[in-house]
Amino acid sequence: MSILSVCCHVRYSQTVTLKLGQNALIRSNRLIRGVKTRNGPNQAHLNTAPIEFTPNIIKESRPKENGIAESARKALSCTTEVTGKSHIPFDVKPVDPEMRKAQRSSITKNRSTLLQSKKIMDPYIQLSKPRLTILVMLSAICSYAISPYAASVSQLMSLTVGTTLCSASANAINMGREPDFDRQMVRTQARPVVRGLTTPSQAYKFATICGMVGSSILWIGVNQTVAILAVSNIFLYAWIYTSLKRKHIINTWAGALVGAIPPLMGWAAASPLTEPGAWCIAGLLYAWQFPHFNTLSHNVRNEYRNAGYVMTAWKNPLLNARVALRYSLLMFPICFGFSYFGVTDWMYQLDSSIINAWMSYWALRFYWQQKKNYFSKDFSDKARYNKGLAIANGFARKTFLVSVLHLPAVLILAILHKKGRWDWVFENENGKLSV
Repeated sequence: MSILSVCCHVRYSQTVTLKLGQNALIRSNRLIRGVKTRNGPNQAHLNTAPIEFTPNIIKESRPKENGIAESARKALSCTTEVTGKSHIPFDVKPVDPEMRKAQRSSITKNRSTLLQSKKIMDPYIQLSKPRLTILVMLSAICSYAISPYAASVSQLMSLTVGTTLCSASANAINMGREPDFDRQMVRTQARPVVRGLTTPSQAYKFATICGMVGSSILWIGVNQTVAILAVSNIFLYAWIYTSLKRKHIINTWAGALVGAIPPLMGWAAASPLTEPGAWCIAGLLYAWQFPHFNTLSHNVRNEYRNAGYVMTAWKNPLLNARVALRYSLLMFPICFGFSYFGVTDWMYQLDSSIINAWMSYWALRFYWQQKKNYFSKDFSDKARYNKGLAIANGFARKTFLVSVLHLPAVLILAILHKKGRWDWVFENENGKLSV
């Protein structure tokens, strides 16, 4: 046999062996994937034989690599070796288990202390009626900002803190006197005295401390007139208004007086009360109470009646709506007084009239619907009557929401339109106003 024949035979044997190996591999893959082969069984077979992998942490002889290939292999390899030179771009420091345990214990202790302090302080914060107190404080601050005389930071801070504490005192006394009545209304059932978080005695002690500290701050930091007004307002709200709530509908007018005194306090902090502007802003707050409270009480009138509170909303529903409309319309001449008496410029009339008309519109719709409901000659149609009440409830709710936006809008506009605020824009070189 020649050399050429031997080479051809060897080549042919290698080709046959390679094809046999490829066919065996294909059949193995089909069995693993569950594909039924031509000569295979009817059921799919899964090869569960373990596959052995050789970890790359075993050092074996490798051909010599260049620098880049060696660096890439080391960066991508898994190793159990801990070397001094780490690839991590930041320092890794071991944590002492005892130190970690002490830190967690300290955090848990501080959190427990904070929770305990919050549990103690929250009822007293609620005694102050925080949302109402903030409204009272802001009305005093706005009046102070509108007054024409110079203001000081120390006086402003004393007015803010003192008014807040005096308002908290009056509200705490109110809650301490009415737990038996408050628990009968949904909107007052969560008050701290009702829930037993504080006792009436604790409420009175809290009120005494707040009242004494607040009035002292006003006496020393502002002036005696503001302090006297604050103490008078505590007495008016905590005793006269709170007592009248269970006797006569006149309590609403007494409560409106309570709302009118904080603006007088803010004005008296920097300016005399003999100026008409003081009574304009006090009248604004007095009139605003009626569309705000009358529409609020309308939708909870049955709760007031069941709790024993004598309110216009259930004693005379039509009068309740008429009073809300009457004092909404009164906002127009009151805001006119701001410009007439020189508190604001005349552009304030345009801005404030838009806001006043917005609230008066919804108050008119509320009154008109109530008038249709109670002047109807036919009360036998219960479905029609109940539908009219539902419509009135919707108008009352909208009037209340508008009143919440109305007061800050009117006061902010008064501050922006304060007399002389924008004179520097129109002054010429000689200091005179140029048109």
